[in-house]
Amino acid sequence: MKTRFLIATLSTVFLLTTSSSFAQDGVGVGGELISPVGLSYKVPINESSAVTGALGLFVTDGFNSSRFEINYLSYRDNEDINIASGDLNPYIGAGLSFRFAENLDPTVSLRVPFGIEYMIDNSPIEVYMDIGPFLTVTDPLSFSFDSSLGFRYRF
Repeated sequence: MKTRFLIATLSTVFLLTTSSSFAQDGVGVGGELISPVGLSYKVPINESSAVTGALGLFVTDGFNSSRFEINYLSYRDNEDINIASGDLNPYIGAGLSFRFAENLDPTVSLRVPFGIEYMIDNSPIEVYMDIGPFLTVTDPLSFSFDSSLGFRYRF
């Protein structure tokens, strides 16, 4: 029952974000290199916010699991950040993470990413990294910190 509910919720969220993404400029698709390793996407909502997500795999000591996450990001003022080229955009967000593992019940977690995104001048490539608290709200309840590092190609 829990698995079906999570899969239905995951599918609905994914379809809602991807269906609106093709009508917007600046949609990004790329890879995430840390936590989890896999694909990432970004759908801009306006100049100061976006929806991001990742779909990836964890493989540790023979234990395999997959994770889907979706985040709402709010970009902060970057006028005080001076760099020679490109654009650094700090952000804070809120998100959900769904993890599916072999022989275990699916888990749902809340995450609050704090990060920075670097957009390369005259290029459709962006690089990002974030860290933040991660609270698993399904049994067993747990608290930890989560991080990610990745890149995206903007269309």
